[in-house]
Amino acid sequence: MRTRTTKARSSRDKKNKKKKKILLVDDEPDTCIVYQMSLEDAGYECISYTDSVKALREFRPHLYDLILLDIKMPMLSGFDLCKIIRELDTTVHIVFITAGGEGFYEEFRSQHFPELGKINYIQKPIGNDELVRIVDKIR
Repeated sequence: MRTRTTKARSSRDKKNKKKKKILLVDDEPDTCIVYQMSLEDAGYECISYTDSVKALREFRPHLYDLILLDIKMPMLSGFDLCKIIRELDTTVHIVFITAGGEGFYEEFRSQHFPELGKINYIQKPIGNDELVRIVDKIR
């Protein structure tokens, strides 16, 4: 009975929350699947791509509330993709996902993309519940 109550409450919470639309770009298919499922289970609408060039081609300004970008991707890095997206949409919140840690992120960003300023990042690996908690805090 307790499980049913928890599930019912969880469903109500999802319905009451404005559905945030998230774009997820990570070249690791397993990561995309797991993160997308976790975010959708939490009530978010999530579209994911494993190809950063295709994600850019399909990108529409002012469609997303949040973009989660892997940094190290072939052909077009997360930083490069971010720069292009910023030219198309200055309002969307962008958060990087990296396995490199804060030191790597800050060094790379400051050397190659200082104009981006300090943009949030999430360190991999991250548990599904923690990812959802972080996304919940982003307005």
